[in-house]
Amino acid sequence: PLYANDEKTLVNFVNEIPRGTTAKMEIATAENLTPIKQDVKKGALRHYKYGPSLINYGALPQTYEDPDDVHPDTGCGGDKDPVDVIEIGEKTMPMGAVYAVKPLGVLALIDEGETDWKVLAINAEDPKAAEVNSVADVEKAFPGVVSEVREWFRMYKTAEGKGENEYAFDGEAKEREYALSVIADCHESYWKLTKGEIPNGEELSMV
Repeated sequence: PLYANDEKTLVNFVNEIPRGTTAKMEIATAENLTPIKQDVKKGALRHYKYGPSLINYGALPQTYEDPDDVHPDTGCGGDKDPVDVIEIGEKTMPMGAVYAVKPLGVLALIDEGETDWKVLAINAEDPKAAEVNSVADVEKAFPGVVSEVREWFRMYKTAEGKGENEYAFDGEAKEREYALSVIADCHESYWKLTKGEIPNGEELSMV
């Protein structure tokens, strides 16, 4: 399930790329049972060329960023993937780990004309989890981390000869309530997808 508590303040997170690693692992959304696999490009396994991941990086189950749902604040539709998560807790978690995280904010990356939400979150069992409830709290508890990950995701494709990524809101991280609303909207889109109320053009696995 998406939500990890009745209050819907915690969500379950699937860790695809552990902190400090470069292998571009991702949920294979078009395959039955959606395994985590290393992305392949031109027959070669993909790695981040820009450098290792600064954080535990993964996605939220039962979410879908609908390409036909143009967000009023970004002017772009979704990227046809689950919602991405930047998990900033101090513990490096293994690939495939599933655990509860607390959403704290969200960045709106614009990737080739599509909205690619990046939820900032912390492991619910992290020693600092109780003291961080907002982007401002993150700056106090983890100084500089938001700026570091924002710049990393802005620049990482340049190592592959591509241009810089862009952000909506001039790169501002929106606060926790905004992040929770994005998650809820994408959760609703997921259920619409499973019911056939929106087209499954990518032939994503519902198994």
